[in-house]
Amino acid sequence: MVKYIYKILLLSLIFFINITYGSPKIEKNMQGKLPSSAKNKINTSKSTAVFYGPNLPTDILSQYGRIIVESGNVKAEELAALKANNSSVFAYVSIGEVSPSRPWFKHIKDEWILGDNKVWDSKVMDLASPGWQDFILNSVVTPLWDKGYRGLFLDTMDSFYLFAKDPEEQKRQTIALTKLLQRIHQRYPDIRFISNRGFEVLSSIGNQLEAVVAESLYASWDNGKKIYKKTSANDQEWLRNKLNSIKKKASVDIIIIDYVELGKHKEAKETAEKIMNEGFIPWVSIPSLDLAGVGSIEPKINTYLLLFDSKTETNNPLQLKKYQELVNKTKDKIIKTHDIRSGMPLGHMGGRYKSILSALPYKEQSKTYKDWVKKQIEEGVTLNMLTPEAAIPSKK
Repeated sequence: MVKYIYKILLLSLIFFINITYGSPKIEKNMQGKLPSSAKNKINTSKSTAVFYGPNLPTDILSQYGRIIVESGNVKAEELAALKANNSSVFAYVSIGEVSPSRPWFKHIKDEWILGDNKVWDSKVMDLASPGWQDFILNSVVTPLWDKGYRGLFLDTMDSFYLFAKDPEEQKRQTIALTKLLQRIHQRYPDIRFISNRGFEVLSSIGNQLEAVVAESLYASWDNGKKIYKKTSANDQEWLRNKLNSIKKKASVDIIIIDYVELGKHKEAKETAEKIMNEGFIPWVSIPSLDLAGVGSIEPKINTYLLLFDSKTETNNPLQLKKYQELVNKTKDKIIKTHDIRSGMPLGHMGGRYKSILSALPYKEQSKTYKDWVKKQIEEGVTLNMLTPEAAIPSKK
């Protein structure tokens, strides 16, 4: 067993020397260089990443100026890591709707509700309800502030239009929304706001925002048909004009989230470049927003994921720790290890690791392992097998 681990060590060190000094054919990943025409158009402090999933790739995301997250999926140590490089972290907050999946859904009172959004299986809230305003401030925003968040990503601000058809009622809801943001800001003067669209209410709250997010300028996701598609020229023109008008009137940054299929790295980069050429801040990802996608910067990726099997490779955890420490010192490269006895790594690996390493004999591995490896290949992730036995058989 010990000989086997040292064999991996030797081959790994050779691998690292090769990639450091020019070994051939190391594939570029999703975070490869953007075309030169798009470089330096967006201030680094305004670069923005959006990641809603758990197990955040904090080393990648923390290189962005702003990071939008789903706070329920973020551990305390992950939030600290995201903020380590002075990045600003914005927590998702649904202002106008509540999903039954929220842990505090049971505390919602009927008198705060305008009606049901059957498309998303959520409750549309009455922004003018004093009880709902107090709940947002005291039970949603204050806990986020206490956890260390200093920014909010405000969603569903205009959902009341589903039920408020009368102009006077619409005006009442808009005034209430403005009042709610003012109350939040009065309690926490340093808090920052980014909104998700809300075009109908921006004339009232635009001066309180630093950025506005819009989706699908060039590349979109059809949730009904479950397909990726290009937006039409007419839709692009309408959204472009709307966003440029907002930018001029409200002096806010415009962030565009577009959706490109996994594995189509070149298309994702080209889409980000087109967005930057419009003067907007890009984030190109997948609909679940749990991928380290393509933005306006080129984050440095120097982390590798090493798969190992604690049952077959070694019974001495200290030996593996020494191995990891030694390799970590090699030219600032970092190796994270994952024991496949705990299951295969979860989430999308693209944009998260420079490469995935394995010396596990392929033919001896389980179907779960082989399916996972196949999935990485389909998603365009770079794999480096460190022994001939670990090599993936070529298709005949």
